[in-house]
Amino acid sequence: MYNLSRFNCVDGKPDEDQVEAWAESYFYNIMNILNAFFSQVDVPETLARMSCIPFGKLVAEELEDESAEVVAIAVAKVNELAEIEMELLQAYATD
Repeated sequence: MYNLSRFNCVDGKPDEDQVEAWAESYFYNIMNILNAFFSQVDVPETLARMSCIPFGKLVAEELEDESAEVVAIAVAKVNELAEIEMELLQAYATD
């Protein structure tokens, strides 16, 4: 069966900018959902709960029909965004 990717390929490689844009959108959609829950707890508890979320696994499951290269780019971007978000929260926790 032919697998049609949701991402463009340039010279046989996935369009990294397009994959990263998807990953950013995916991450912020998850965060919008989680913010409703996190708004009910204090920052240290939010950090503890957020650190338990398997963002990479969620992305890999969402992109299970994509190439390993696409998944790797998306997972790396989402993990980077999660780390930035947790660093920002940590700054609030220490103030």
